[in-house]
Amino acid sequence: MKQYDLISLRSFVAVVNAGSFNKAAELLQTSTAAISRRVAALETELGIRLLNRTTRRIDLTESGRQYHRDVTAILEALEEAEERINCERHSISGTLRIAAPLSFGTLCLGPLLPPFLMQYPELRLQVQLEDRFTDLIADQVDLAIRIGSLTDSSYVATHIAELPRVVCASPAYLERMGTPRVPAELKSHNCLHYNNLSMREEWSFQDERGTMAVEVGGTFCANNGELLRDAALQGIGIISLPQFIVQEALDNGKLMPLLSTYTNATLGLHVLRPTRSYMPARIQRFIEYLKSAYVK
Repeated sequence: MKQYDLISLRSFVAVVNAGSFNKAAELLQTSTAAISRRVAALETELGIRLLNRTTRRIDLTESGRQYHRDVTAILEALEEAEERINCERHSISGTLRIAAPLSFGTLCLGPLLPPFLMQYPELRLQVQLEDRFTDLIADQVDLAIRIGSLTDSSYVATHIAELPRVVCASPAYLERMGTPRVPAELKSHNCLHYNNLSMREEWSFQDERGTMAVEVGGTFCANNGELLRDAALQGIGIISLPQFIVQEALDNGKLMPLLSTYTNATLGLHVLRPTRSYMPARIQRFIEYLKSAYVK
């Protein structure tokens, strides 16, 4: 069996993942010439060409594509072994980078983070709150919290819980426009919804007869739940939002629940992480912690 330089293997994988020798050199904090020498030496040792180099791009050869898959798996296995050793010898440490929706981050995630940090004092947390789909790879995020349907097939998803959703409106709106008694009556109301792509949306309901979907629309849509809640509080229209966003307003009577004889479709709470063959301990512990927070 040939003896390979681990640094050369990492350099080859970095070039492929980054798409260029220059970017790989930046990631590994070395020179482009050093990266080029390492990959060339690896090709010489193997006796095959791994990369087709042109002035504009770098493409993997067929052998290089298979070798990249195999080497990536080997490097991930080594990282997993190191992670296990460190977990046995030390407490959880390092940096955990989390992305989450703004409303969920401020109302739900925020109170959970200090106890988690107290449990793992050597861990550092970096949290970014934004109402957009974070690119975990480009933004160098370890995990992202998502609410609702999932479309990212390239990520590994872990289901945390189902979040109840509430249809509600202010007393002032209901006095002015009337109270809908069945879901179909929502079509004649100003429905404010979480969607920045269209002024219309479908809301799903269920009763003993089955599931029904009602297409609703209105004068206002946004990609932030608190913004929609505040508009409803001022009597603009009807909203259907996660319960954690509207609970305080429901408790103090500033919003009134509607269509309570029907069951609203819940929203899935998930944690997404990049596709890898192993899960670092800091990520695993956080997912377990988040799950435990939602166990009834």
